[in-house]
Amino acid sequence: MDEIRLLQQPPSKDEANAKTLSLLNTLIPNWNALMHLEGFEDWVLAAEEETNSLNNELATSTSNLSKEKAAVVDATTTTVTAAQDAALARHILSDDLSALSEELVSSREHGLGQPTLLEDLEALHRNLKGLQHVQQYVRVIQQALSLSAAAIDQFKASQKQKEVTAASLSKYVELQDFTKKVAVLCKESISTPGSGSESLGLVGFLNSVRNHTWSSLKTLLFEELIACAEKLKWPRAVDWLSTPVEDRQLFVAAFLKLLSLQEIGDSFPIEPGDDSDVKSGVYPLQALAQPVSARFKYHFDGQRETNRIDKPEWYFTHILNIIHQHRGFMETTIQTVLNSTKYKTINAQREFTRTLFPILAKKLKRSMPDLLQNSALLAHTIYQAIVFDTQVKEDGFALTGTLQPSGSESGDWEGVSDVILGRKEWFDAWLEGERLFAEAQYDEVVHSPDAWQLIDDGALSGEDATATTDLRPTNSARRIKALFEQIADRYKPLPKFNHRAQFLIEIQVSILEHYHTRISGSLDAFETLTSSLMRAVPGALAGQVGHQYDTRRLTSGVDGLQRLIKAFVSARWITIAMQNWGEQLFYLELWKEINDRASLREKARGHMSLPNPTPDSVVEGTLFDELIAQYDTLTARSEDLIVQHVVSETDSALRPHVASPWTTASEEGSVLPSTLLVPVTALQQQLAFISTILPATSVTILYRRICSSISSFLVERMVLQHSRSKLAVTDSAVLTAEYSLWIECSRQAVGKLVRKIDPPWQRLKEAATVLNMEQDNYLELVRAAWDGNETAFEQTCEKFGISSFTQREMRQALRLRSDCPR
Repeated sequence: MDEIRLLQQPPSKDEANAKTLSLLNTLIPNWNALMHLEGFEDWVLAAEEETNSLNNELATSTSNLSKEKAAVVDATTTTVTAAQDAALARHILSDDLSALSEELVSSREHGLGQPTLLEDLEALHRNLKGLQHVQQYVRVIQQALSLSAAAIDQFKASQKQKEVTAASLSKYVELQDFTKKVAVLCKESISTPGSGSESLGLVGFLNSVRNHTWSSLKTLLFEELIACAEKLKWPRAVDWLSTPVEDRQLFVAAFLKLLSLQEIGDSFPIEPGDDSDVKSGVYPLQALAQPVSARFKYHFDGQRETNRIDKPEWYFTHILNIIHQHRGFMETTIQTVLNSTKYKTINAQREFTRTLFPILAKKLKRSMPDLLQNSALLAHTIYQAIVFDTQVKEDGFALTGTLQPSGSESGDWEGVSDVILGRKEWFDAWLEGERLFAEAQYDEVVHSPDAWQLIDDGALSGEDATATTDLRPTNSARRIKALFEQIADRYKPLPKFNHRAQFLIEIQVSILEHYHTRISGSLDAFETLTSSLMRAVPGALAGQVGHQYDTRRLTSGVDGLQRLIKAFVSARWITIAMQNWGEQLFYLELWKEINDRASLREKARGHMSLPNPTPDSVVEGTLFDELIAQYDTLTARSEDLIVQHVVSETDSALRPHVASPWTTASEEGSVLPSTLLVPVTALQQQLAFISTILPATSVTILYRRICSSISSFLVERMVLQHSRSKLAVTDSAVLTAEYSLWIECSRQAVGKLVRKIDPPWQRLKEAATVLNMEQDNYLELVRAAWDGNETAFEQTCEKFGISSFTQREMRQALRLRSDCPR
């Protein structure tokens, strides 16, 4: 642009004049040069011509420049306009492109409600594809329904024939083949995304059409057989011999016709999972069960008085009566007919019995919503179902000789009760109801006013009296044992060990644990009331047993002893009962199953009161060993408290006696001190009370422990510690007289039960012997005690029949006599 502007500027006159002047000065430096210059005029003329030529060219160039300039301006204006139009077009295209891009992006990415065109096209394409699939499915279903109707019509047309032939089932065979073909194609199409569930649904529908068609064919012959059976007065008892021959022949023909249909059906391959015909049983017997089912519904499913939810035994008894009523007909007539066919291995009576079970199963399932609302009715219904199962089995029913359902593991019949027990939520509801009932019974037992009263000798049954070795229990112990056995009777008939184990762990063991805690708590309370705090602050815990009672009376004398004995006999009674239960076959089998099955082992290991089960080994011990050990510990504790109580009571009564001086012997013999009467009487009363309650073995054990402790106490205080000061030689027979009194007291209290009275008092007896020795023997013993070695001392003691004193103790005993030289 600068160059153009430079070229557009006019020529400079000053510059031109300067150039001209310079040129003239060069050519004509002076006037003389001008005068002598040749061709000056010619040069001037040439310059004028050149000037004119240049002026012309300048004019021409100026004219051309204006034109070119105008043309350039026009071209530039055109170009700018075109560029502006192009820029506008570019922006328009950019906006259009953005709009189209937004239309191609899914509306879901921006949360918009309107789908894009592409999405609309895709949706229409999917709908079209779905409609095509529906069209194909409808055609398949139409074909299947057409074949089904044709099969039924074909079978009806051939129904007058005496037997069913394969030709009369050709349309059904086509239906079956068509179903298989579709199933194969659908199986191949499952690999295609989006077609799996629809294909499976179609196959399921076709299978249901096929099964319904077969059921319709069966129903046609069912109706024919039922019509013939009604002439035999079915479902009432059938008198086959008195029935007209023609009716019998029609019945047998209809029976065989149904068997021929089943035989043909058995020849068809069974699809996986399709065993409904096998489960349903023999076709003719199914047909005969239908009138029975109709009569059952009339009595037990309608509004009649016989339909009572609290009387399940009525409909169970009804079915039992049907089974017994037709036993003869099944075992003779029907069995004879079956023996002439391929089903001769079927036991007619058992198979007929099995066809009646679904009637009860449906009734139980319909009743469950109401039964779950009432635990007592639920328990009663289950009990009646178990009774029914037991009765049916006792009547000879088994799955052997029947068309046993496929998939049965053991082949054993699980019973009608399995309808309820086989469903975890129903069984758990029953178990919970039984647990609450048992807990309520337990609470009633332990809180009854006579719970801890001892049973009279004649109140025990022969079994209890024999099993418990003459032990008199408390009312609560006997009732707990009865409650435990009552619970066992309720679940013993259960066929599954898993159910039995749950009853044992969650109810029975729990009751024994609660009772153990109850007895242990009573012993804790007794120890609390007899603690040093209670002795220091009498009545400190009176509020725990009632302000109107003196707590010291509750734990002292015979009253306190009685409470401890009640705890002892209660624990011992349950221990003996558990020992007997553990040896029973029922609990031995249950314990073996718990050891063998992993699931039951886990349940047992989670319970601290059961032994640790060990799999794959010889089962040792019993189910109750752990609980027996706990109760043995409780029994030993109560026994210790009994001994401690009697000894403590006697020792307290002996304190005045052991602190009093020795009595002086009279001419008639030794005089017993009056301070001895109270402790002797106290001991005699408590030993006598023990002997009236406990059996001989327990009395003997307690007597020996109690009297041995008292004997040791007397010797320790009076003989070794010299609490009564020195004993004069003339009064040395006093201790022998006191010993004789203790022996007589013991004999009167427990002499009828304890054979040997003397052994517990051996230490006191030897002390009396030592103190009452003649002078020579006494001095010999003194020398052995002080001067002899251990062997010589033992030999001297053995000579005088002494064995319970050490050498050091003997010195202390000998010093008690006033004439001791040492």
